[in-house]
Amino acid sequence: MGVSEEKKAIRSEIRRRRLQLDEEFLAEVEKSLPEQILSLDDDDFKKRFKEAKRIALYRAKDGEVPCDRLAEAFMKKGKKCCFPRIEGDEMVFCDCDSLDGKCFAEGAFGILEPISALAPVDPGSIDIVVLPAVAYNEEGTRLGQGKGFYDRFYAGIRGGKPLLLGICYDFQISSEIPVEEHDLTADVIVAIPTAEDNDFEEDE
Repeated sequence: MGVSEEKKAIRSEIRRRRLQLDEEFLAEVEKSLPEQILSLDDDDFKKRFKEAKRIALYRAKDGEVPCDRLAEAFMKKGKKCCFPRIEGDEMVFCDCDSLDGKCFAEGAFGILEPISALAPVDPGSIDIVVLPAVAYNEEGTRLGQGKGFYDRFYAGIRGGKPLLLGICYDFQISSEIPVEEHDLTADVIVAIPTAEDNDFEEDE
């Protein structure tokens, strides 16, 4: 099996597992996530967060780790929060001062995106990226959705690179993730415990 086929199989299995997570569990994850992130015992993250003016996040879909309360916690700390919008083959980020309907509308792939009236921010002004992923290997290399939006966005940033914070469930981390040269590697990974294991094999 080639790398592309391996990645496709892993994406299918992880998406299936995420969809099996119940709403009560997801609500508890969302509730506890701000404290978990803000109390991270990682010196680099602490320093970068203290200095950060703008943080990029995402709006969760289909069982992804929900980050809305985390975004609200960041806003209360005085951080600007920006979110991705797909424009053709590219991704831009736009500041949103709230998570209500005035700033977001359903966009590409059925994901909530900043409305078109909101102007994109300078990519170089983003200090931290809360990085969505399908999976990571144990070194933090990311398996994305397969469209390459984050890979292209990150590669296009000039100057200092933002800190990449990966947030996932424990079953999304495995040494079986195939790696390609363009794949992003998170600087910090937070793995949320579940009842799942890390075996990507299809159920018998």
